[in-house]
Amino acid sequence: MRETEAILFDAYGTVLDVGTYHRDITQYVVTQSKALFGIVTSVDEFNAYWNAEFERAFRDVIAYCGEFKNMRDLYGISTKNVFQRYGIDLPDALVETLNGVYKSMLDDAVTILPSVKETLETLHASGYHLGMVSNGDTQELSTHLDGAADLFQTVVTSEEFGVYKPHRRIFDETLQKMGVKKETAAYVGDTITSDVSGAKNAGLTAIWYNKRERKPKPGIRPDFEIRDMAEILEIVELRGGSTGC
Repeated sequence: MRETEAILFDAYGTVLDVGTYHRDITQYVVTQSKALFGIVTSVDEFNAYWNAEFERAFRDVIAYCGEFKNMRDLYGISTKNVFQRYGIDLPDALVETLNGVYKSMLDDAVTILPSVKETLETLHASGYHLGMVSNGDTQELSTHLDGAADLFQTVVTSEEFGVYKPHRRIFDETLQKMGVKKETAAYVGDTITSDVSGAKNAGLTAIWYNKRERKPKPGIRPDFEIRDMAEILEIVELRGGSTGC
């Protein structure tokens, strides 16, 4: 690996583990759908519809087909659109209530796995500049990083800059805030499109945290692929006694 002085990380799914959060919120909504509207559907069907609606709403924002909407807003839009597939025009008040439940469930689910925190602490103690670039919302992320925020020199969210990864600007401005050149920076993330593609397009070394062993997408090749966060230490040769700085 080329000489590295800074390592940037994605938040959710990378530094922050969310467990079964996404399936749990789907199960909750499916249960509520049956109780409130008599909708009989499976978790898999509802989840497929929700993912499709979320991707569409997310792509619209990335393509600048409207004003920027934060992640919590996109969750609400996606939920409303899924119910329309079942012929239900969900009242805005109920959308807001469901969104509040989603947030509460995320607050309960999110954690930093001990092995991940240990790796971050090792990198920090070895003199690396650590940063975070997240598509999450600013206030939520601040709360969820409690206990680990001091490890990061800079934490940047899409909500702060009004653009989502993989847009290059969010990477460029993070590096500028950190005072680091792209040639000496690496980025670690679990999403092949937002994280790996975004980092490579911005000129950073891209490390794909592929703990779920997902298949790569054609045309997007990370510089490194890891299954365990501690493998970063091998990439930057900390386990070999070098600081890499």
